[in-house]
Amino acid sequence: MMPSWLYRQPTEIRFGCGIRQELGGVAASLGKRTVLVTDRTLVKQDTTLEVIHHLGGNTPVFSDIEPNPTVHSVDLLAGVIRQEGSDVVVALGGGSSLDCAKAAASIALQGTPARAYHSEGKTLDARHLPVITIPTTAGTGSEVTPIAVLDDPEKSIKAPLVHDNFFPKVALVDPELTVTMPKFVTACTGLDALAHAVEGYWSRNHQPICDLMAREAAGLVFRHLPSALADGGDLGAREGMSLAALLGGLAFQLPKNAAVHACSFPLSNRYHLAHGLACAMTLDWFIRFNTPVLGGRGLALARAAGFNDLDAMADAVATLKRQALLPLRLSEAGAKIEEVDSLVEASFHPLMKNNPREVTASDLRSLYLEIM
Repeated sequence: MMPSWLYRQPTEIRFGCGIRQELGGVAASLGKRTVLVTDRTLVKQDTTLEVIHHLGGNTPVFSDIEPNPTVHSVDLLAGVIRQEGSDVVVALGGGSSLDCAKAAASIALQGTPARAYHSEGKTLDARHLPVITIPTTAGTGSEVTPIAVLDDPEKSIKAPLVHDNFFPKVALVDPELTVTMPKFVTACTGLDALAHAVEGYWSRNHQPICDLMAREAAGLVFRHLPSALADGGDLGAREGMSLAALLGGLAFQLPKNAAVHACSFPLSNRYHLAHGLACAMTLDWFIRFNTPVLGGRGLALARAAGFNDLDAMADAVATLKRQALLPLRLSEAGAKIEEVDSLVEASFHPLMKNNPREVTASDLRSLYLEIM
């Protein structure tokens, strides 16, 4: 018998090329005073000027966000929200900007710094501002999830903060905004989308609706990521990857991720790897590791992605990493073999418990030595 399950997705999703032009009306329907959140690179580009135009021209802009957003950035943005009296938060960019905005939209009304909720166990209440997400990358799925991955440098903690407050009110997914992504970012975010799909599918908490979206997302990645890497201006490939990222986010937001993401947190925190790259480092290894316990479900995933079996799918992941010229060894990021034992210990994030096959310290040691 199938166990009981629940599915919900409160975010309104508007998808399509040019859909960003609806921003002005969407924002006006939610409030009167917007604040725009983006990153230090994107704030200098024409895309940001266009978004400001759609918002009316006088919208304050916050861009003090690191590639791996910190609790300090959340607190700074929360201060701007309070100072400006903002009642709508618009987030433009990749997962870093979106995650920071989602967290700050709650922290601004809570009265306690972000660290208390992220690193010290304090519980958020239901107060939050509506968030409109506009992704410019195709991978994180943050535009539709209730998750903000934050870094607390002083406590050496990088981990997701999860709360229903963080569900965006509206996601405007416009594939045209992803065309300018560099090859490296395209690869990292694309493989992050694949990791979301795969892990949402094999999570111990998987359920039928998320399974459907996971299989479709995986197939989209393998069909479109090679083309997007070969020709960044291929709008069809960009549209396919935007849909893959969206479906990947929907596929994992309820079941949650597993071993790949558990390992990504210390890899990203210690070696300053982009989140998607940190996931890519172990993704093909865990596909092979989990294959023996997945049985027919694993075969169904492989077939949906266009392969005869999961080993072939893992081979394709490795090929994508080589095509994108991503680093394949931790030593390329500065890791040393004497750090393996502490890295193993740091990898046992609670997400590890979602993995379909039990992961031991010995297993992780073998993994890290193999990719060192």
